[in-house]
Amino acid sequence: MCCNVLIQILWLTFISNNKDEWTVLIVLFLQLWISICVFRFRARIRLLTNELDRISNMLHVYTIQKNKMLKIFIWVYCLFVTSVTVFLAVTVFNSEMVAQQQHKLRNSKIVAADLKDHAVAILNGSFIFTTLVGNFFSGILPGYYCFVCCYMKEIFLHFVWKSKVLIARLDYRRILEIYKEMNETMIKMDDFLSLPILVSVVNILAGLFYYGYSFAFSPNVNNVTGIIVSIGFLQYFVLLLITLTPAAAVNQAAARARELVLSLPGWIPKRYSIIKALICRSFMGKTSLTLWKIYQIDNSLLISAIGTLISYGILVGTLGSVQSSNIEK
Repeated sequence: MCCNVLIQILWLTFISNNKDEWTVLIVLFLQLWISICVFRFRARIRLLTNELDRISNMLHVYTIQKNKMLKIFIWVYCLFVTSVTVFLAVTVFNSEMVAQQQHKLRNSKIVAADLKDHAVAILNGSFIFTTLVGNFFSGILPGYYCFVCCYMKEIFLHFVWKSKVLIARLDYRRILEIYKEMNETMIKMDDFLSLPILVSVVNILAGLFYYGYSFAFSPNVNNVTGIIVSIGFLQYFVLLLITLTPAAAVNQAAARARELVLSLPGWIPKRYSIIKALICRSFMGKTSLTLWKIYQIDNSLLISAIGTLISYGILVGTLGSVQSSNIEK
């Protein structure tokens, strides 16, 4: 991945200077950062999954049927990412876009004539490797985040249902104990994933911008390029959905669980003072999944992100058209 970033920098410095290729460089930088985060936090990722399994066992959340459905969902997602990645790698390598890049390289005066064949081979390898590895790392973190959020949402919703049974038994200590475990796990998750998820969302938006701009404003879009752009745009749009929508659902489920805990003294009036003291001591703060502790993830964030992307796309496309017309004059 570092080699691909270096090759792209050299390409933009000496061979080409197109605006859409600068977007590719930004995406490569973001994908490199995401891969470093995944490697750095691999121990915490495993620990988070183990903690969710432990809380799930406390609540008896997942039955055998639900576990099978979750596994099928994971396999379908892995198959989707793998299929799209391989398809894009093969299609990009045989597209006119790569042929144009090869033509630029062969006609470049910077590369020596006896080294041009080797340079073209390195360029082809970079295209394939960037597509394979880049799409893999673009999909791995949103996929993990989606599955963890779905898991956590089911835990919160099951907790709300289970608490009603425990309230009937006046077992408020068990309710607060389970909620404390859930709350601490969610805080830990947001502590180490909020920044990587922010970078992943920016990476997804950059990918959407690149494919959308290429489709809307690129002058030479043939059938093969149109397929590449459409599949790439669809892939990044799915990644955006599975990143923001489950996280927003978790925040909604966590809000329901918090409302139940805060109303617990009213359900058990004989222990009103004790329960109120325990809640005020440990659970008055609001917990939610965020983007780098700055923005709470909700459903409106998806609409805002898409609207901002369209606005900047139109702005950049309009500026490019104005510059082109000025050059022609």
